[in-house]
Amino acid sequence: KSAKRHLKKLSGKEHRFATNTNHIISKNIVNKAKGTSSAIAIEGLSGIRMGTTVKKGNKYIHNSWAFYQLRLFIEYKAREAGIPVIVIDPHNTSRECPNCHTISKKNRPERSTFKCISCGLEGEADYIASLNIRNRAVANQPIVAGDFFVHCDTPVASSLL
Repeated sequence: KSAKRHLKKLSGKEHRFATNTNHIISKNIVNKAKGTSSAIAIEGLSGIRMGTTVKKGNKYIHNSWAFYQLRLFIEYKAREAGIPVIVIDPHNTSRECPNCHTISKKNRPERSTFKCISCGLEGEADYIASLNIRNRAVANQPIVAGDFFVHCDTPVASSLL
């Protein structure tokens, strides 16, 4: 009986934590873009759980985060602030070199590092991916619709333009 009472007390705690954290993150992203002539470019992360490999012990943590909820929070807060949001396909954003556009699995010798096999550009993998997201959003030269949201077919991650 006490175990059920304890579970009832804990139910929803993780959901409330994730929701609150997503609100804080989205607010910070939109506030950073506010007052500039920037847009927010994000990856369309549908299917993210299917394409990633995670150690057995980390599966629950990885699969329990609300990526789509974060995207929705960013979109509605950006809409209120009048900031365009560009959603881009994430395919190969972390494998492509932003300088020479070489795409290879070998560009990622380790999970957190990037080193281009063609031109030798080195850097932190997430930063390189954000450069690719920005470049793809700018290359599309999106037309901002009346609702301030543009969905593109090319890759991009969370990056301010």
